[in-house]
Amino acid sequence: LSVLGEIHNTSGVPLEQVRVGVTLLDENGATVDTAEGLVALDLIDLDERAPFAILFGENPGDFVRYRVYPSRAVPAYVGSYYRDLEVNDIQFDGERYASYTVTGRVKNIGPEEAVQVLVVLTAYDPLGRVVATRKVEPDYNVVPRGGESTFTAVLSPAGGPVERIVAVAQGRRLSATRP
Repeated sequence: LSVLGEIHNTSGVPLEQVRVGVTLLDENGATVDTAEGLVALDLIDLDERAPFAILFGENPGDFVRYRVYPSRAVPAYVGSYYRDLEVNDIQFDGERYASYTVTGRVKNIGPEEAVQVLVVLTAYDPLGRVVATRKVEPDYNVVPRGGESTFTAVLSPAGGPVERIVAVAQGRRLSATRP
């Protein structure tokens, strides 16, 4: 069993190490099972959204509803993150309910070299529900100032046809990765 969704940061401060919990409940409201996991973005800025996918074990038990909640987050040390990255030319094609191949470009529009660059993809169905998420490295995960790198990923949605895909890129500052 997988539970997909996204967290919306309305806390007033950028957050990191954000964990989401899911509790499965029976018809009487008793807990059947619980699971936790990190959201896909390392840094969730103010008013930003970050997808998550929580996986339960083989047999989570019979449940009739679930509860999703943020279980942990800390104020972010924003200085180590490099956010001057744009994702452009996102294209996707595939079968309506099977897999989708997603391509695009990450461009560094900031003043420094970005390292440890990752692209977080979130796929939505026509009702705006998260149906797939994936974190991928671009072809080159070091992107110099003014440079760019392409990426390709395959998404397998958990239901519904994919109507749109949102991509966000994050990286680190080179100075933040040196000992």
